[in-house]
Amino acid sequence: MLYHVQLIKGILYPNTYLYQLAKAEKITGLYIRFLLLLTAGAIIYLAAAYAGYGMDIVSNEISNVSNEELETKKLFVGIGKILWGIVFTLLIFFIPAIFYWTLMDTEFVKLLVMQLFVLAVLLIEKGLTLVLQISFGLDRASSPFSFGIMAQYLTDSRLLIHLAGTITLFQIWVIFFQYMNLKAFSPRSPKWILLIVIIVNLVGWIMTSTIYYLEFEKLI
Repeated sequence: MLYHVQLIKGILYPNTYLYQLAKAEKITGLYIRFLLLLTAGAIIYLAAAYAGYGMDIVSNEISNVSNEELETKKLFVGIGKILWGIVFTLLIFFIPAIFYWTLMDTEFVKLLVMQLFVLAVLLIEKGLTLVLQISFGLDRASSPFSFGIMAQYLTDSRLLIHLAGTITLFQIWVIFFQYMNLKAFSPRSPKWILLIVIIVNLVGWIMTSTIYYLEFEKLI
């Protein structure tokens, strides 16, 4: 059976997508759509830089450098943002797929298809978060999609607030989506699959929240 990757249909009709992908012997359209999402990721991060997010390192030097030097630094920060968007896209697409492939008895290409849908949803989340940041001045931890707002009422720990801000409704969807995919593709027990999916995503949340806590992304 031939399965042609269609992102919108796959997201809107997940049961049909799962059935077709589970039966597929050949998959087409995967890498062209990945390249499109790779470009989208770079554009989203460039748009964030253009809107001034992550430009603190440049803004702090406005009074200390000439206009020429300032524009040069802005250019390098913009390039850095594009590269970070590309790195983000590559990490989301390949790393979980490689990890699941080492633990589950399933085809690697099907795991890449799964991660393509995950990547699409996470890029939608980033785009919406950027719009909220520009429109209302909200930071990541104050996004209405995340648990960061709740955490701000419960603790003063910036690290915990960043961690809660990383856990969003989109991330919960990712866990459910990965679990349903792996349950359809792998002979492993559902409990084992759910445990692995939660651990993988938890590690990702901790790493992401630590990056934001250390403000590492602003240096890129």
